[in-house]
Amino acid sequence: MTRIFYSSAKAPKLQEIPTLVDGAWLHMEAPTEAELELLAEQQGLDIDLLMDGVDPNESPRIERDGDAVYIFTRFCLPEAEKMTTAPLLIMYGKGIILTICQAPFTNLEQVISGPDEIITSKRAQLVLEILNAVNSGYKRRINSVSRRIWQTRAQLDKAQIANEDFIAFIDIEEDLNDFLLVLEPMAAVLNSLMNGRFMRLYEEDKDLIEDLSLGNKELTQLAQSRLSTLRNIREAYSTITANNLNKVFKLMTSITILMGIFTLITGVYSMNINLPAAHNPNAFWIILGITTVFIGFAANFFKRNRWF
Repeated sequence: MTRIFYSSAKAPKLQEIPTLVDGAWLHMEAPTEAELELLAEQQGLDIDLLMDGVDPNESPRIERDGDAVYIFTRFCLPEAEKMTTAPLLIMYGKGIILTICQAPFTNLEQVISGPDEIITSKRAQLVLEILNAVNSGYKRRINSVSRRIWQTRAQLDKAQIANEDFIAFIDIEEDLNDFLLVLEPMAAVLNSLMNGRFMRLYEEDKDLIEDLSLGNKELTQLAQSRLSTLRNIREAYSTITANNLNKVFKLMTSITILMGIFTLITGVYSMNINLPAAHNPNAFWIILGITTVFIGFAANFFKRNRWF
């Protein structure tokens, strides 16, 4: 899918137009190799860098090729998707802004229909608005992950801890690690943009990019904090589980010892030899009483020493 948007200071209302003009924003979703080759030929772009824009394993970075600047980033996918993030290429230069992604850009409508006016002819500002929309996507997802952490934490308060609860923690941890794999290198990209070597920035652009950089740091710290919370909860419940298991083993061992006393005495009196009180008509009750006394003393000793 290919869409072209255009607006200018004289006509600030963003419009979708049929043909590419100077100062326009060209957005391509899931382009074919032939489409990318044609675009590279028409606009004088590097086909290899364009192909990197649809590489599912591409990491955030920034490249310059002549007058064109290629900014590689990744945006959040909906929670229902198997993958957590998808690549997005933003090309600045050649009189246009170009964005290329393989998966649907979930934040596209936020940029198009947002409260702020988008002037596509102000290319640096548009690039920063797109990056701001990407940051907003991460903020929503990390907040959503935080809610999932506390929901799962609440479920772990029940007596029986299911394996599914820990699997949910593993899924959340994988999502947070995927976010950090994007947010940390994006900090370097934003720093490169801030020094003005790749794009000409006006004062308002510098303020926006500083806000982006600060937001990126906050998101990174938030993701790291949630990872730490996950590890603490998991370690706490591992310790609780091990402690409960030790209590069960201590209880079962104590019961085995107590039953061993009964087994020992009854085993002795089951031998076919002359034994004390063997011919006493109350021998059963005598043996039962002696056994009960020994078991009682042993149980009291175990309880005082907190063996069960």
